[in-house]
Amino acid sequence: MAKESDGGPGASPDTPPRPTRSSGTRKRASLSREVILETAMRLADSEGATFLTLTRLGRALGADPTALYRHFRNKDELLLAMGDQIMAEAVAGIEPGRTWVDTLRSAAWSMRRAYLARPALGAQSAARFTGGDAEMRLVHTIIGELTKAGIEPEEAARHGRAFAEVVLGHIGITATLLSLSPEQQALDVAIGMRVYATPAQRPATLRSASTHVATALDDENQVFRTVLETYLTGLRSRVSAARPEQPSKQQNLRAAADDPGRGQSVGPVDQAADRYPGPTRDA
Repeated sequence: MAKESDGGPGASPDTPPRPTRSSGTRKRASLSREVILETAMRLADSEGATFLTLTRLGRALGADPTALYRHFRNKDELLLAMGDQIMAEAVAGIEPGRTWVDTLRSAAWSMRRAYLARPALGAQSAARFTGGDAEMRLVHTIIGELTKAGIEPEEAARHGRAFAEVVLGHIGITATLLSLSPEQQALDVAIGMRVYATPAQRPATLRSASTHVATALDDENQVFRTVLETYLTGLRSRVSAARPEQPSKQQNLRAAADDPGRGQSVGPVDQAADRYPGPTRDA
């Protein structure tokens, strides 16, 4: 008995199977803002944000590039959303410290790591306001730490923006350096090290035929640390000046010796918010 064909009722054994509706056709991509953003970030990681176009993105998604406009008005809006994704990674990396200074320091280095992980995209987005949820969370964290330190909310908002722009300004410089071609990086590093070298360093710098970019990144990290710690020192001084003057521990002990009754009621002054932590973590 002949085997029944899979081609459908009435088909002969030699009739080839009918093509299914999906055979020979490409399954249409299901687009969403999240899917587009995830694919754009992946392309930026592999090819660099400079080469990202809506045409290239549409091809990677298996969709007509015009379909992307239903979710993003233009490429700039997409880049801002990608910048907010970097902000989200920075927020996720913040480790609450023992003091508000520790937490702000952690925020700064977390921002640096997140942006420099994608230098081409970081160079384009570090100077931009994203207006996204992640940026709002980052701002809330920074201003919250400043108000915790005792700064009035209005002033804390100004210092919060100043802190972010100081940090992101230097991150943008480093991201621009890292997004250059190897030849441009080497030239830029050589010039920078020659111009900013100390008199003791200058002879060795001039004798060097080439400079490794890893040395430049280490140098940039040292400069970033100097910028960050200088700003935090100034901010701590501003906070200390705004606080009511309180006696030191030594003054309390002397007062207790002079007046034993008073000494029993006076505890040590809590100066935890003014202590520096251990060694600063590198980017």
